[in-house]
Amino acid sequence: MNFEGQKLEYATMRRISVLNVRKYNERFAIIYFEDKYVSRSVPGQYIMVWIPGCDEIPLSVSHSEDGVCAVTVKNVGEATSRLCNVSIGEELGVRGPFGHGFKCMGAKPLIVAGGVGIAGLRLLLYKFVRKSVLPTLIVGTKTFEENIFHEEFLKLSENRLLIYHPVTEDGSLGEKGLASEVAEKLILSNEFDQVYCCGPEKMLYNMFNIVLDKKIGSQFLLERYIKCAVGICGQCVLDDEGLLVCKDGPVFTKNVLKRIKDFGHFSRNACGKKFPL
Repeated sequence: MNFEGQKLEYATMRRISVLNVRKYNERFAIIYFEDKYVSRSVPGQYIMVWIPGCDEIPLSVSHSEDGVCAVTVKNVGEATSRLCNVSIGEELGVRGPFGHGFKCMGAKPLIVAGGVGIAGLRLLLYKFVRKSVLPTLIVGTKTFEENIFHEEFLKLSENRLLIYHPVTEDGSLGEKGLASEVAEKLILSNEFDQVYCCGPEKMLYNMFNIVLDKKIGSQFLLERYIKCAVGICGQCVLDDEGLLVCKDGPVFTKNVLKRIKDFGHFSRNACGKKFPL
């Protein structure tokens, strides 16, 4: 298959069958399936998932191993509610993977996740583990129940494959506070050479300001409204720069984000209209 033909197949809707669903406290679910293109995803890339009769939404690829892929979903609306309640054998549609993912670099990486943003960082974490690089991971959630990968990360930490810092706003797990607050303290006392972030944009903006004047390579995964995924509709444009989250991102470096005036201040809704964060 030539390159252009392969790109076309990536962007074409494909039917998949749900292999397994792992549910957490009615609000989160991990949906497993097989797709040869999604299984080749780079950490940080996303796919478009179509729920028949409902909607199509972007989701980070959170698992890819031995041909089995998965997305992690938080129930925040109609489409995500439908996904959280799919059954084994049910059929969905997928397109992708799309966008530019993370560049896995550094000998001492710091990975900072806010909420379900950990889904966009999980493949990156395991890529470092396979390279025998010891990453430091901060996972910030509002409550203990929202840190759905806690047991998995705790086991990696016990096996000395990961330095793990759970953080909760209510203090129900790990340190009480925000992921960015813990990250700032760790950055002051450690010589990290790369920082990777994914989560709510306000958290990303806090992390951006923390590393702005430091000599640390930094990459941020922006969670924005994405509609077409191929750079046609322009709904995910980033102010005057004209960069599109769907194809120029969703991962952007610190140096690129310096030029984005809207970053941390404004986002866009489903109609492409700006609204304050």
